[in-house]
Amino acid sequence: MKAYQKKISKKKFYREYVNVLNGELRLSHREADVFSVLLQINAEWGNMVEQIGNVLSTDVRRQLMRETRITKTNLARYINILVEKGILVQNEDDSYTLNNLFVPEIIDNVCDIMFRIEVLD
Repeated sequence: MKAYQKKISKKKFYREYVNVLNGELRLSHREADVFSVLLQINAEWGNMVEQIGNVLSTDVRRQLMRETRITKTNLARYINILVEKGILVQNEDDSYTLNNLFVPEIIDNVCDIMFRIEVLD
């Protein structure tokens, strides 16, 4: 197995993480922006998000719009795209959670990402 390593500042981590995944996800620049800020908010506000049970609470949406400088209408559009791609999961009570497959695990300041490509005949 081959390993590519890169050192990155904590501030730029989520944007770089989404850039790595984006080769497969094929998100637009703005969609990737929303996704990376959402991951950052989820990590920084973790306890609050867990207590509310909704990763897209009103406070989170306001912060997303402020940091990405997008309108409420555009945010709704980007949220729908993230749901379609399986990044966000809409629950029965209309709350949202992040798909754990896309949430990075940082252990000892290292995040490992593994891609498996199956070659068909």
